[in-house]
Amino acid sequence: MLIPIRCASCGSDGALLCDACRRRLVPAPPLPAPPGTDGARALFVYDEIGASVVGALKFANAHRLVRWLGPELAALAPSCPDMVTWAPATPANRRRRGYDQGELLARQVAARLGVNARRLLGRGRDTPQTERGRSGRAAGPRLLCRRAAPSRVLVVDDVLTTGATAAAAARLLRRNGAESVEILAVAWTPPPGFED
Repeated sequence: MLIPIRCASCGSDGALLCDACRRRLVPAPPLPAPPGTDGARALFVYDEIGASVVGALKFANAHRLVRWLGPELAALAPSCPDMVTWAPATPANRRRRGYDQGELLARQVAARLGVNARRLLGRGRDTPQTERGRSGRAAGPRLLCRRAAPSRVLVVDDVLTTGATAAAAARLLRRNGAESVEILAVAWTPPPGFED
């Protein structure tokens, strides 16, 4: 049985993201570097359309979106890293979904850049970032470094909100050998009052 391809945003047939919805995606502006990182970039703003794309990636098992988003993210990479890693999902979310969207994206980005993707970061037990308010997210998740980091690391995440996850990842990776940590995200959540 063939499963029809539907737009992740409006549900129309024929494309992972239809032309109309793709045109409505708002490109992310230049972003300030989260503390401890050497820079951060995102594909688009986490607005109504952006949220539906990320939601499909995270909650609707839309693995096909990774084939579109991965190359788009790789094109944003500011330099060629030694390795690509990802901001990990909580163990509970990974079990529930059956995959970690950050890992899928990171592996696509790494393949496009011609470098390895490895799981350098693990997640401690804590409340998922999506269940916290903006101020709660600022504290960041409890991350663990699983192995020594190479000199230049690119961290892939689905959504960059306060930068707390990026900052926590950079701190750990630098403590474990990284000299440069860049962040790539699918979407960026603008602060209150942001006008595009």
